[in-house]
Amino acid sequence: MRHNRLYTITILFVAHLLTLGTALRAQTATELAAQADEYYRQADYPAAIETYEKVIADGQCSPELFYNLGNAYYRNDQMASAILNYERALRLRPSMRDAEENLALANSRIADRITPLPQLFITRWWQSLTTHISPAAWRVVFLVILALIGVAAIGFFLGRNLPLRKASLAFGIVAILLLLVTGTLLASSTARFNAHSDAIVMEPAISVKSSPEQQSTDKLILHQGTKVHVLEQLTGWYKIRIADGTTGWCETDAVERI
Repeated sequence: MRHNRLYTITILFVAHLLTLGTALRAQTATELAAQADEYYRQADYPAAIETYEKVIADGQCSPELFYNLGNAYYRNDQMASAILNYERALRLRPSMRDAEENLALANSRIADRITPLPQLFITRWWQSLTTHISPAAWRVVFLVILALIGVAAIGFFLGRNLPLRKASLAFGIVAILLLLVTGTLLASSTARFNAHSDAIVMEPAISVKSSPEQQSTDKLILHQGTKVHVLEQLTGWYKIRIADGTTGWCETDAVERI
């Protein structure tokens, strides 16, 4: 009995220490973020960058932190890092208008001008829905439609008159179709979010190769800040695609995944 009591006390003590440590880390991250904000207001952008990076390295990631870090990099004339962090902010919160506007400004200052491949309207529409609406938002929509299907089922099976049952059946059929579409969008959006398949060129200029070998032919040159899509990975190499559909290979160290 005494052994069990001692064991329980030990567990509670360790849990208390872990909770205290988490609270202290959160407090430290908040203080660091506030200090970084102050550095930014004082136009000490290198210090702001260093401090924001410390907060993020500690695991305290948020759209606001990535956005603020992007602003600091932008003010420090580091466009590739600014673009990377604006993209990361938008990945976590696709509806963040300030990050979207600042990303457009940063993209206007990079060297590469790539014309995207023309796409069918339905393809553009689908990509917009899966990239500009977060998986969390699609999950909420999915659950709401599922609840509406439940309401329709109640109306159909417990309805006391024929018009109500017919209306519940029609509503339920429409809701089921919407649920299928929403479920597909949720799965696509979640897969895109988890893939980390987009990246930003971080080197001043990189050679995109025809194969994953240094001696292979150069297909094109890309400059820092350009966004690429990672298709495949081999040791030390990424197979990438740019917006105009051109594919090739680059070294993994030359880009950083969003």
